[in-house]
Amino acid sequence: MTTAATPAAGRPPAGQIETIQALRAIAALLVVFGHAAHETEAIGPRVGLPAIDPAFLHWGIGVDIFFVISGFIMVHTSTDLFGRPGAWRIFLARRIARIVPLYWLLTSVLLLGSLVAPRLLNVPVGDWQHVLASYLFIPSLRGGDETRPVMALGWTLNLEMFFYVLFATAMLLPLKRGTIALALAITGLALAGAMLRPTQVQLAFWTQQIILEFLFGCGLALLYRQGVRLPAAAAILLVALGFASMVKAHGLDAAGTVPPALRWGLPAVLIVGGAALYRGAPPRLALLLTGLGNASYSLYLFHPFALRPLREVWVKLVGDALPLEIYIAVALTVAAIASTLLYRWVERPIGRWLRFPAAKAGSRGDGATPTERAQALPFRTTT
Repeated sequence: MTTAATPAAGRPPAGQIETIQALRAIAALLVVFGHAAHETEAIGPRVGLPAIDPAFLHWGIGVDIFFVISGFIMVHTSTDLFGRPGAWRIFLARRIARIVPLYWLLTSVLLLGSLVAPRLLNVPVGDWQHVLASYLFIPSLRGGDETRPVMALGWTLNLEMFFYVLFATAMLLPLKRGTIALALAITGLALAGAMLRPTQVQLAFWTQQIILEFLFGCGLALLYRQGVRLPAAAAILLVALGFASMVKAHGLDAAGTVPPALRWGLPAVLIVGGAALYRGAPPRLALLLTGLGNASYSLYLFHPFALRPLREVWVKLVGDALPLEIYIAVALTVAAIASTLLYRWVERPIGRWLRFPAAKAGSRGDGATPTERAQALPFRTTT
């Protein structure tokens, strides 16, 4: 049986935060919404209806939220492991066990699908080097000009894995020095990317400003562990302001006006901060969304597999009989149900099997917490 590490005096123990779990569900649904709206661009001309254009919204803030949550959860669940011998290996083993199985499975399904029904794919798969890089979470060009893996959504996981390596390296040091080193490393990478603008594929990818969002989440976790909490009114205001910032403004969103890490990262921090630092019992809505939040990784990765067939079914069976707004609502529902089933029947059983050795190690005093297994991957995201 896994034993939880004893938290430092005066600090709350690491436990599941229902508002964060609910936020994971909302972030994943935002991504699904954006992709469902994109599908209407293919449906509309075929059925004679105008496509849904969500360009006035930055629905991609779902990814920003995921990245901030990722930084938050990694610190929240691993603080007591900093400076412990071998802790970095345990951390990476758990992250790999959490991310790799479902991602590799769905990537393999996508590759098989490209052989069976290539017309359903919008982009080329790439050569064997690109396929191998996709499995290994190494940024690689797809189609010659886009840094995406075989499964396009996996670009966020490539960045997640890079963050995990940085985080694991920081864990070689005690908490204070480790978090300072992590902050310097991430900030330095972001500054190097902004100032030097590297053209080498991997360097350009790993020095994107968006990497700062992991650091923002780490900062929120340190505040949380120091006992900082917000009254309901303040927490709700932060979340509302963050989501209101999804609406694009001409002055703010002109090219080069505001760095992306600030334009979208700060609203994501407001949203996650309001949810994480909320003082009081979780709202009923948060409790209702917790189940889908647990399945958010499946939802994030699997929803394209649900949307693309649904598009063809919609064209053949519904046509122009219903507005495409209804298609989006149906797509959200279908993706949520299918992903929940995938989580229960595939992701969770595989995860339990792979985490069994880690649970045995935790019983020998490695500092593992139940939350680390339950909330290890917020996106994932992605974030």
